[in-house]
Amino acid sequence: MQCFVREKPLPLENDKKYPLVHYWFEALSDAWEFIEALHRDEQPYHLIYQNNKILCVVRRRQDDYTHANWTAGYAWYEACGGVSTANINDFNSLDETELKEELNKLVIK
Repeated sequence: MQCFVREKPLPLENDKKYPLVHYWFEALSDAWEFIEALHRDEQPYHLIYQNNKILCVVRRRQDDYTHANWTAGYAWYEACGGVSTANINDFNSLDETELKEELNKLVIK
């Protein structure tokens, strides 16, 4: 379990065309039903609880693709559009194309 505070919404929250499949749930029972189905299908996902809603982001398995050298891999924050790198040089050299390519690796095919 991790907690976070952001002044601005994560990119996933503002983008209707976000590449990763995601669902918002207001009813806890609906969320649990969906999560149980993901478990049955052995489907990886991330959950975020925010403002009495549950966001479920569905993604590819981490061992199904090779991530770029500038990242240690994509967890919930990165899957929702955040960016973290191991050093400032990698961060400063990234461009929009590289970020989109890496995020698209998580799309279920």
